[in-house]
Amino acid sequence: MNYENLFRPGYIGGLRIKNRVVMTAMGNGLAAENGEASDEIIACYKARAAGGCGLLITEFCAVDGENGIAETHQLQIHAPRFIKRLALLTDTLHRYDCKVFFQLFHPGREGKPQFNGGRQVISASGIVNPATGRVSHEMTREEIHGMVDKFVTAAVYAQQANADGVELHCAHGYLLHQFLSPHSNVRTDEYGGSLENRMRIVREIIEGIHRACGRDFPISVRINGCDYIPEGLQKADAVEIAKLLEHYGVSCINVSSGGYENPAAFIEPCYFPEGWKKENALAVKAAVQIPVIAVNVIKHPATAEALLREGVCDFAGVSRAQLADPDWVNKARGGQEALLRKCIGCMSCNKEVVNHRGIRCAINPRLGRERDYNAAALRRDGAGRCVPVIGGGPAGMQAAIVLAERGFRPILFERRAYLGGSAVLASKAPCKGLVAEYIETQKNQLAALGVQVELNHAPTMAELRRLDPYGIFVAMGGQQIVPDIPGIDRENVFGIEDVLLGRRAIEGREVAVIGGGHVGLEVAHFLCANNKVTIVEMADEIGASVYYITKFKLLPLLREAGVTFRTGQALAAVGDGSIRLRDTHSGQCTELKAEAVVLAMGSRPDLAARAEFDRNFDRVVYAGDAVRGGTMLEANRDAFALAWEF
Repeated sequence: MNYENLFRPGYIGGLRIKNRVVMTAMGNGLAAENGEASDEIIACYKARAAGGCGLLITEFCAVDGENGIAETHQLQIHAPRFIKRLALLTDTLHRYDCKVFFQLFHPGREGKPQFNGGRQVISASGIVNPATGRVSHEMTREEIHGMVDKFVTAAVYAQQANADGVELHCAHGYLLHQFLSPHSNVRTDEYGGSLENRMRIVREIIEGIHRACGRDFPISVRINGCDYIPEGLQKADAVEIAKLLEHYGVSCINVSSGGYENPAAFIEPCYFPEGWKKENALAVKAAVQIPVIAVNVIKHPATAEALLREGVCDFAGVSRAQLADPDWVNKARGGQEALLRKCIGCMSCNKEVVNHRGIRCAINPRLGRERDYNAAALRRDGAGRCVPVIGGGPAGMQAAIVLAERGFRPILFERRAYLGGSAVLASKAPCKGLVAEYIETQKNQLAALGVQVELNHAPTMAELRRLDPYGIFVAMGGQQIVPDIPGIDRENVFGIEDVLLGRRAIEGREVAVIGGGHVGLEVAHFLCANNKVTIVEMADEIGASVYYITKFKLLPLLREAGVTFRTGQALAAVGDGSIRLRDTHSGQCTELKAEAVVLAMGSRPDLAARAEFDRNFDRVVYAGDAVRGGTMLEANRDAFALAWEF
């Protein structure tokens, strides 16, 4: 496809950007513990610059070292000691003609006392934060003036570190947004009340940066096109804010949405389609003459091209898509979209950062490990030696890809008639089409590398020995858990493959889905359009292992579709048209009408099969559900790392 808009140079102020792709700011947890730009974060950003990104906006950089730290391993920019490593970051990216803005940030009431010496969080007003339950310290005028100075000083440090510009983070419920929104700003002085008053702190920061850095130093401002909470900023407010920002002399506006009271509106799981909020950016762009950057859950280059062509924005914010594939831009330009890994919206990246493990991606095992996992570090020592890979799910395909890149001769065996394993099942649920695209991308990678694929083929040990293998890589998945209870073999009991692959249709029935984990929720989502579904879960919480932002959106979708939940209940028996449930606390049994029962209780490793491999071969490695039931992130991560060192 010809992406004439996407690859046309653009300008922000006087700064030329080689294309219209912007990697907007995302926390990644890769900075050094002291807040400096680590080798890991530089390598991560370098991969995106080398991949063709036009403008990269770093993760949020703390301008306040005492009360402004939001996460562990977060970039900081509040002292001269940070300049040297930040300059190394900008100089590295500039080698690829990738421009760099540092995002200047303060969390305000979204900060965490444990990261800030136990001090009370600060905000525009001393009211309760609904997202955390904490009461903020209301900033005095003197503290506001001091905060303005901190932002301006940080901009000076950014300029000294050779940044091409800065961005003020005025979105997502952080400090500057807390001043902008009447939901969080109930002040009665000159920093509250009218929009101009609520904007005063931002205007003073902009004026200060202009004085300190010159008016030619670009300033981007990230705003919410809509907060998506009843009392928050709406689209009409964003338009007026944008007009004022243009009047204040900023160089561009970056339109996002949402905050911690509605986190799914700014870190969207898979249930949001591409471009779902484009009307916000379109309204802002129609109101100003300066360039507009906008994020719109862009996965495909064609979506970015369409948004640019429609006049929604001047620059396309392509963020998590470049986490999933750092070569997103170059592959789009080079006609290699068949090899482009599209973000599946699984939320693993954000979950890993929030859990202080550093950013990771379910479909890109290199993310956050670019310093170790790169082309220069790859050992090409396979020498054509044969490595059978048992299992053609994502983990098996990932292993075969790495082994082929290393020069081994992998043979991928899959007992089914198709590749993809359990990911194929996941792809059948509503809103999960990108998982199917990921499977196709892996298949295309295998084909490009010339990997031999054997479908409908479960090789015997004798057959594998005849191949004289260097070793065996086992990623054959696990066995679905089936409880040993009365009635489990009845005709009205279904496995998830039966249901999701359409082998046995269930329509117009009362269905009990046994298991309230991620698989159970997705099976229920698949069935709820044509059935009355109840999810039965042994634990006291539905989806305990599911990331909270995913649940934030998925559980309401299920409830709206009439799905009900029974927690603290274990399946005790299956009858004809009903099931018996045992309360996990009291032991009391109750009956639940269920014309169909779907087992979604997870899987366990096939230990007998593992023992047979171990008896027959000296070098065997196991990955994915062959080791333990887990997520796609864990399966791909382990398969990649084991194949890298095989």
